[in-house]
Amino acid sequence: MIAIVHLSTDKYISKASLIEFFEPKQIKKYEDRYDELHYAIKNSDYVVTAWEDGRLIGILRSSGDNTFTQYINNFLIHDDYVSRGIASKMLNLYLQETEDVDDVYIISGRKVTKSFTINWYLHKGFEQITSLDNFHVFRRSKQ
Repeated sequence: MIAIVHLSTDKYISKASLIEFFEPKQIKKYEDRYDELHYAIKNSDYVVTAWEDGRLIGILRSSGDNTFTQYINNFLIHDDYVSRGIASKMLNLYLQETEDVDDVYIISGRKVTKSFTINWYLHKGFEQITSLDNFHVFRRSKQ
């Protein structure tokens, strides 16, 4: 049986779900700081999550001023769900939610060096505005 992926804009995510999702990612700044991460997510301006059978499999969150700029802080998909179109659906929902914001920025981490990911951001309407030491900054301006 194929499970259905459900998208949500609800900011409430249990700490247990966050730990289960983030621990395998080994993101140093979040290690042993899940209370702070939980707080940060609840206080983000926009959150889009993807769930399968009650399990968190993707998260996109941003903060900003809600008018001129939003900065995507996290955009992560569980490794088992990459290349299934989930990230596209999440980003599309996020862009609908932020359609009145002038500029949306993504600052990618070191792992986003694959040309596929960079081209995917470009395909989604972002422009790469700078790159330094494997960090890339993308901007999508309101049409």
